[in-house]
Amino acid sequence: MDVDTAIEQEIEPVLARDFGPSFSKCLLTMGTLAYVTSGGGKTQRYRALVDSICSGERVLQQWGDERAAKQAMEWKDLVPLEPEPVVILTSTSS
Repeated sequence: MDVDTAIEQEIEPVLARDFGPSFSKCLLTMGTLAYVTSGGGKTQRYRALVDSICSGERVLQQWGDERAAKQAMEWKDLVPLEPEPVVILTSTSS
């Protein structure tokens, strides 16, 4: 699943259901700040968004540490890690 689909179809509905539409938008805004300020590829930035949401004070109060950690892993698993580029050096001299 791509990042945008994961956010729109998986993350937003859960947040809206559990925290209401207003606070879910606040959580997504905080997550978006983490997304745009993080380094790395799109998947790494997505993971920063998820971590930001799931480590929020109100989220931890309402869900608890265990549920927040479980939800973070489920959301992270929706978007597979990007493969790392591999460079192979070979000698061209004979």
